Amino acid sequence: MKQYAIASILLVSLTAVPALAADMANRDATDTAPNFSYAAKHHWAVEDTVRNCSVIDSKPSPYNISGLKILGDESGYNSLPAAEKEVKSDRAACKGFVERA
Repeated sequence: MKQYAIASILLVSLTAVPALAADMANRDATDTAPNFSYAAKHHWAVEDTVRNCSVIDSKPSPYNISGLKILGDESGYNSLPAAEKEVKSDRAACKGFVERA
């Protein structure tokens, strides 16, 4: 009886595991669609520790952790041009500007 139980478990594992793996592979393929585009809702103008400025699309961690100082609106800007305008304004004493890729 013990042999039948072991044989049954072995048979189920040989048929179920490949089917599960194929399902996971299909799921991964749909997660990375070629026409995927990311549109951020907010942008932050930031200055790093060596006074280079840039615009990022996620709120930085506090200054003592990330080393990024938020310039202008602490809540972020609704558009990329608005955040870029803050970085390029006379109020921001940046040594350089890191362009977006």
